[in-house]
Amino acid sequence: MDIKRKEYSVKDLMSFNVVTVDPNTSLDEAVRIMLENNIGSVVVVNEKGVLIGILTEKDLITKVIKGKLDLKDLKVKDVMSAPVVYVEPDTPLYEAVALMQSKKIGHLPVVKNGRVVGIIATGDIISIAPEYLELLRIKKKR
Repeated sequence: MDIKRKEYSVKDLMSFNVVTVDPNTSLDEAVRIMLENNIGSVVVVNEKGVLIGILTEKDLITKVIKGKLDLKDLKVKDVMSAPVVYVEPDTPLYEAVALMQSKKIGHLPVVKNGRVVGIIATGDIISIAPEYLELLRIKKKR
């Protein structure tokens, strides 16, 4: 099915305010940061600012809550998803959506010249480019 849509690129919809944490940050602190910022993920960078992982609500549910682990005993590096799937700012939005669907991820860091410059989430795409909602539904049914 062909969907008529404006040709967006990731940079048109990404959030520039990326919250990052160090891999040695306590999981307890990372959750506090996510709650304070009302965000579903934090990007994990090393001391040079290079992307090394992402911690999402899904990671917390599948690895911590289901595993009955204690937040206080864990570091971000123990639970984060790595290696990280990411895109560049000029990536066409339809490619980013296809990547998110194929990898079953809801948050996609945006990297330029080795540095994180933004993040895009499924919610951002649906709220700003609702014409992609049908594409997301089609992909989920397959």
